Amino acid sequence: MLSRAAAFPRLCTRKLHTSTSVLSGSPEWYWGPEKAAGREYVGHGATGDNTYTDRLDYWYPAIRFRVEDATIKPVRAKEQGDWKSLSVEEKKQLYRHSFRQTLAEFEAPSAYWKLCLAMGLSVLALATAYATFLNNVVYPPIPPTFQDEYKEAQIMRTIVLEKGAFLGPASKWDYENNRWK
Repeated sequence: MLSRAAAFPRLCTRKLHTSTSVLSGSPEWYWGPEKAAGREYVGHGATGDNTYTDRLDYWYPAIRFRVEDATIKPVRAKEQGDWKSLSVEEKKQLYRHSFRQTLAEFEAPSAYWKLCLAMGLSVLALATAYATFLNNVVYPPIPPTFQDEYKEAQIMRTIVLEKGAFLGPASKWDYENNRWK
C-alpha cells in the first residue's frame, strides 16, 4: 500500500477538518496554535508543524489526536510501567488517544464513488431529458430535404439536367443504359 502513497501523495493524506474561523479567515484545513492547545507534542511530524495529520507515507503525527483528560490520565500513568499489566481495552484507549484511526480504517475504501456515480448519472439524465424536450417542443420539425427520397430525387434531377457532367454525379451515370457506371 505504500506504493499508492508514492503515486498519489494527495490521496494518502487526511487532515482533521475543523470549521473555518470567521475572524481569522483561515482555510478549513488550517490548524493554528489554538487548535493544538492541550494536545501533547510528541515529535516532529511530516512537515515540522504541530498539526495532526493521518498519512499513509508518514504514520507519525506531531501531536496526539485527543487532549489529555481525566479518563486517559490514569491509563497514561499505568502506561509508564509494565505493558503486560495493561488490558486490551486500555491499549485500545491509548491508541485512540494518540491516533484518529487505524491503518486498516485509513485504507478502507469509502462509499464516495457512489455519490460521484449518482451525480454523474443524474447530470446525464437531466441532459438527456433537456435534449428530448428541445427536440420535441422547441425545435421545428426536420424539413423534407433531409429525407432520403428527396436526396435521391435531387441526384436524379442533376443527372437529367446534366449538371456536373465533368466531376459531379452526372459523370458517373451511364445515359445509354440508364444506370450507374
